[in-house]
Amino acid sequence: MEKIDYGSILSQLKTELKTDCAIANRYGIILSSNIDIFPKEKLIPQKILELILKRDAIAEELNLKNQIKSFAFETEEFNFVFTFTKELILISKVDLDINLAQFMLSIRVVAQKLSEIKEEQEIKKFSVFDFSKDIAKIETTLEKETYNKDKYSIIKDIIKYISS
Repeated sequence: MEKIDYGSILSQLKTELKTDCAIANRYGIILSSNIDIFPKEKLIPQKILELILKRDAIAEELNLKNQIKSFAFETEEFNFVFTFTKELILISKVDLDINLAQFMLSIRVVAQKLSEIKEEQEIKKFSVFDFSKDIAKIETTLEKETYNKDKYSIIKDIIKYISS
């Protein structure tokens, strides 16, 4: 099984979108990061992860028909954008002068593509199971039982006759 090289993906994002990013799995474990406060192999802070996990409840509370796909937090120096799919959380550290609407649209597409790659990789983990040996064993067992059933039918008939 091939591992996804998240480090090279992050360097491409830095080049193309001019932003630092981090990628985490759905449990909040950071798989790769260019952001200092989100180091690799650490967890997303609990309060942020709780907010992300409660996004469906938040959408329901706000009467939103569509699922919430990202959050943005503004600080004095930059914005943090958390974009999520079913399998991954993509964290972006964005300068304040960047148009968040355009950026969020672009980063959502990237997150979706990453999620598709991860899902394809997981599907490849499954191997094809050869049932032919098991079917052959079942057929052999059935043949033996059929043979034994016919073999002892005379004895069964005699026992029934004697017992009645």
